[in-house]
Amino acid sequence: MRPSNNNFFKNMKNYQEVIGIDVSKNKLDAYGHNRGFHREFSNDVAGYKALLKWAKVKGQRVFFCFENTGHYSLKLAMYLASKKQVYVQENPVVIKRSSGVIRERNDVIDAIMIARYGWLHREELSPSELKDNELLEVGRLLALRDQLVRNRTGLKSTLSELKKLLSSSSTDTCCKTLVI
Repeated sequence: MRPSNNNFFKNMKNYQEVIGIDVSKNKLDAYGHNRGFHREFSNDVAGYKALLKWAKVKGQRVFFCFENTGHYSLKLAMYLASKKQVYVQENPVVIKRSSGVIRERNDVIDAIMIARYGWLHREELSPSELKDNELLEVGRLLALRDQLVRNRTGLKSTLSELKKLLSSSSTDTCCKTLVI
């Protein structure tokens, strides 16, 4: 995501709270860094509304930090942008490298790590913005193409294995009629 040119939100160090969010297919695990509290939300509009209500604390400037997980985080980013909320969408590798080695990992620990990353690096971070609709569509189409290529490769491999199996001398005669 590109850094925002809006100077009002550019200085992230003036925020009093960061909500770290671990985004998965069906749920969001959110952790407030300074309040030290975790909560789980559904990864849909109802969950996003509940997340904003939970995150809102009177008199506090809050920003959201989460990993770019593709389609799942894009829905959250689009909702936050539509509600004029400040968020940072970061590369997962950058967050994981900054966290060091962690033996036990789960969604709650990931949300805590993301919140900690956002808080410790808030002076260097810039708010994210959505890409243009055309770029989002190109990205979606490229992801779809990659998926189709992987599926095609798998199917070709399966077909090749089946042809070898059915053409071997140990294959039953009735099955050999299936070989094309």
